[in-house]
Amino acid sequence: MEFIYITCNVSMLEAITNLLDENKFTDYQVIEQVTAKSNYSLPRLNTAVWPSYNSAIFIQESDTRKVSSFIEKVKQMNRSAFNNGELIALFAWNVHTYLEVKSVE
Repeated sequence: MEFIYITCNVSMLEAITNLLDENKFTDYQVIEQVTAKSNYSLPRLNTAVWPSYNSAIFIQESDTRKVSSFIEKVKQMNRSAFNNGELIALFAWNVHTYLEVKSVE
């Protein structure tokens, strides 16, 4: 199982969720409004001085090939970014312990 954390400007959220859906990811959560500071872009603190905000996406996936392909597509999105505000930060790590949730029958 791999866990992926993504943070990006809210303007990139739809592109990321579309990419997740196109690649048939079924287990992810979105937090739409996250204030943030980063070393590659202006702060997004949702204030008059620093307007806008980020979004955060948490993804769980057991298929490592699917994860690798997704990461490559996000890298391509970053290479095509118009400015630093469109860059997507992505972090992935292996999960050693998790509770598999199954539907109640």
